[in-house]
This record gives sequence, structure tokens and C-alpha cells, in this order.
Amino acid sequence: MLAESLWEFYNHQLYCTVHADDGEPNRHRFDGIRDRETIDTIRVYISIRDNDRREEGLVHELLHANLIPLAYPRFWLKEKSGLAAGIINQADHVVMRPTYLSLGYSTDRFLGRSRRLNARERQVDADVKQMGGALRTPQGYLDRVSQYLQENEIPFAPLYLADAVVVQRAMS
Repeated sequence: MLAESLWEFYNHQLYCTVHADDGEPNRHRFDGIRDRETIDTIRVYISIRDNDRREEGLVHELLHANLIPLAYPRFWLKEKSGLAAGIINQADHVVMRPTYLSLGYSTDRFLGRSRRLNARERQVDADVKQMGGALRTPQGYLDRVSQYLQENEIPFAPLYLADAVVVQRAMS
């Protein structure tokens, strides 16, 4: 039902590929964001590794995509990877985990294999976990993640992609 609802929400612009297990993590990406002012058709691309966590990985990545219909903001980040992306990813996980568990999946299968975190990444993980319940509403997520990005001097702008997707669906 989750995949079907996202398929409809994104007006059939949801793509998933399964790759050989090369040790890389599963990924999701949103295309259609040129810059902080220009949003075209939003497309979601999910890349899953063919391993024993294939199902859990797919659900995990779909839950990232599900945050947009739930009105959680996404962020335009000048820095596309590294610390900024890690902050957003960790904040998403705090919001997603209860839904993942409610679907009957085990907490120890929520995350796949990953490389060892460096000291700064471990600090971000601890800081975001400490935000906890404050992230569970779209407004709380916006406020706390924005504050954390500012504290870390990361240029960003909040994006409300749910509104953009709804407008694009209405126009098609």
C-alpha cells in the first residue's frame, strides 16, 4: 500500500532499481530540484541492493519518499553530500523509524551495513537522536533541522515539495 500510495502521489514518477550487492548502501534521490527557487516535476529514484535486506531496504527508502506527502520539508543544500546530507538523513530516520516498526519490521533491520562513522558523524548522530520527539511533526522537524544546519554554518533553504507535487499533478 505504501508503494502504491507513493506511485499515485508522485504521479507515476517513482522509479526503483535493484543492483547486485556491491557493499554500497541503498539510496533514494529526488530529481526535479534545480535550485532553491526552481522546482520541476519531482521524480523519486530508489536504488536497492540485492541482498538479504532487499525488502527492508525498499521499505526504508520508500519511507524517506513518504515524508514529502506527510508535509515534512526537504532542504535545498549548497553542500549536496557529507555533513549536510548526513544531518537530513539522520533526522529522517528519527521520523521514519516508528512507521517502519509499525509495519512489523525489526529495529535491527532498519539500517543496512554502513561504513564506520568518523567522530563528527557520530556527534551528528547523537545530536539528532537527542532532538528525538521534536522532529516528529513537520513544524518541529523544520525548526530543529533548520536550527542545527544554521549552528553548523551550512547554507540551506527549506523546500515544501508536497505543494509542488500537488500543483504538478493538478496540471497534468
